[in-house]
Amino acid sequence: MRTARGSAKGRTRGQPHARGRVNTSFQVRDSKAGATPHMQMEHIASVSRSSGLEQGGDALKDSKVQEQYRVFVGEKLHKFWTEKQTKNGQENILILFRKLREGIFASKRSDAFAIEVYEISLCLSALFDSPIQTSSILSHLLPELYTSASIQPPISSVLISLLHHLIAGYPSQKTYFEHLSCLSPNEAYAWISNLATSLRTLNYIRVEALSRHDVYRHILSVSKSSDETNDELVRLSQDAVHALVERLRSKARDKAWVVLRSAYRELSASEETQTWMTKCLTAFNRADVREWMNERCRDGHLRPKEGTVGRWIVCKVR
Repeated sequence: MRTARGSAKGRTRGQPHARGRVNTSFQVRDSKAGATPHMQMEHIASVSRSSGLEQGGDALKDSKVQEQYRVFVGEKLHKFWTEKQTKNGQENILILFRKLREGIFASKRSDAFAIEVYEISLCLSALFDSPIQTSSILSHLLPELYTSASIQPPISSVLISLLHHLIAGYPSQKTYFEHLSCLSPNEAYAWISNLATSLRTLNYIRVEALSRHDVYRHILSVSKSSDETNDELVRLSQDAVHALVERLRSKARDKAWVVLRSAYRELSASEETQTWMTKCLTAFNRADVREWMNERCRDGHLRPKEGTVGRWIVCKVR
């Protein structure tokens, strides 16, 4: 999976927000003592956890603090990409963005800055495979936040939403259809609709063709909003869509294997069979098929046919 680099910066939609490097510390007034103690961004209180009771518990409701905290989180994200950190690093980044979103939500902010934070959060939740956070972000972003800012949702955000619902409900498409109305008829609408139909009808060869990277990358490219000038966020959105499509292909592959396993008694490693299986199993080239078949042998789904090279007996589900 191609990985987006760097942190996304400000956008030109709506009123511009602070984009330069600022100090990553700020002063918060203690309403009881009248003091202004110095607080590091690293330890800023979460609005939801403090309920405004902790010292500085309401700090992230302030727009200036939000923008400073955004710079701080952006630096953390840049360090994450640079150092290629682990799953724990991903979770920490998601927590920082969630904290920032809580402040934005509590302050009822709905300008370009707020939308950018939510969009970056959405992309990262998809890239880092955190469906719970994806659902939470979408519940505020689509359509509520875009509507409040009188902004048309970009194709990338809508596709991330629809792909997320296809994966979360698979094989059911109930929630997918509930959210499909967010997307106006266009090339992206045709693509996601055809993909969903192919999944529903178990047409895995068609699923493989529609879910190739060059197909939806082209759609994202031609569908990019004319006012979208943030190249970093564009790349991040493309990577998020790619991650979700690969996850959906994996779901389809598992289902396709169940169908193949119930339909055939034997499988061969012939060139013709391998070509056919690369399409049915969505995501393989022929060089990968034999290794995948070996993995199925280890899982007990297949066993080599005695006395024959390149043929497997299908072990039926009990």
